[in-house]
Amino acid sequence: MAATPKKVVIPLAGLLAVVLCTVAAYAFGIPPFERRGQMSASEVCESLGGSAKVIPSLKGSLPSDPEYRFDDRLSGRDITSGSSDYTADCLVWGKDHLLLTARTEMILTETAESSPSDVRSWATAALDTRESEIKNFNAGTAGVTALRKAAILVPCASPGRIPGGAYSLSVVVDLKRQAESAIRQDLIDLAVSAARFSHTKAKCDLPAKLPE
Repeated sequence: MAATPKKVVIPLAGLLAVVLCTVAAYAFGIPPFERRGQMSASEVCESLGGSAKVIPSLKGSLPSDPEYRFDDRLSGRDITSGSSDYTADCLVWGKDHLLLTARTEMILTETAESSPSDVRSWATAALDTRESEIKNFNAGTAGVTALRKAAILVPCASPGRIPGGAYSLSVVVDLKRQAESAIRQDLIDLAVSAARFSHTKAKCDLPAKLPE
């Protein structure tokens, strides 16, 4: 005659203790339930748009982290000085790692309307990937995305304002660490916001052609 299987009984008190410990860990942000850090408009990089409007896109792009820190670096002069040395960099840090960068720099495009081949060359260099992996969106002279990146080429200085020809702003947003559910549109929105800020800050005289 087969032996009757023994029932496994979990003491109610022990089960209740496990549940209470789990709830407490979540409530107090104890690993693996660390609370997501907060962001405020006053902390967000000015060069990223610097307003509450970009916070939803940041939250949609960045992985969960117990704290977020913003490092903003603006350098160079606007185009009225005849200089092409304008740059803007936003670095978003988590507790232990660099999470996202947004870099804007002035580049020579020779003419106000870049040729398709020039745009392709810029896109592959900006995204550091093969042309077959690039997807386009409507912004500036060209808007492009690839895995964890979005970039926009924005018309800026008309020929003659700066020696050499026409100049554009190259804006690249690079997500260094993949979020749990990162949305491509969030990276695009961050790139557009950064591009709009720098187009104004650099006092560009060509239309930005950016979406609202």
